[in-house]
Amino acid sequence: MLEEIARKIEEINILYQFCMIFIIGLIPFLEAHVAVPVGVLLKLPLIPTALLGIVANIISVMLVIVFTNFAKTKLTKNNKTNVNGRFQKAQLYFNRYGVPGLSLMGPIVGANHISAFVSVAAGARKESVIVWQIISIILWGIGSGLLIYYGVDIYQWIKG
Repeated sequence: MLEEIARKIEEINILYQFCMIFIIGLIPFLEAHVAVPVGVLLKLPLIPTALLGIVANIISVMLVIVFTNFAKTKLTKNNKTNVNGRFQKAQLYFNRYGVPGLSLMGPIVGANHISAFVSVAAGARKESVIVWQIISIILWGIGSGLLIYYGVDIYQWIKG
């Protein structure tokens, strides 16, 4: 997957390559843990690439947190019985793993966006979710970038 993405954008201008790293970082399910390795495969400088992918991922996850918090506040004011049913599954995951666990497992459960949504929907403090999401995004972005940089293809291990 990484090679395919890198192959599609390797022929464009370097400025546009950096823009693509930012865009990939914004996209749920791709995020920083894909954006940074793609930049490494394109032979872009690691630090600016990591910063772009991580910042983009943080921006998009923060939007999910703010929207979810707003929606939850509105829904709980208007109709408490519907909200309890909708957030019951989120509460189960939240109770099992907590904010740190859900945040750090973000890419494993699908996306940091999902773990942020579940945490806020289940009643976690928005500030706590923000802190743990930022920690998770930084760890996953830098970690996956460094693994690819040093020639370790973690994505093959996961498939394999």
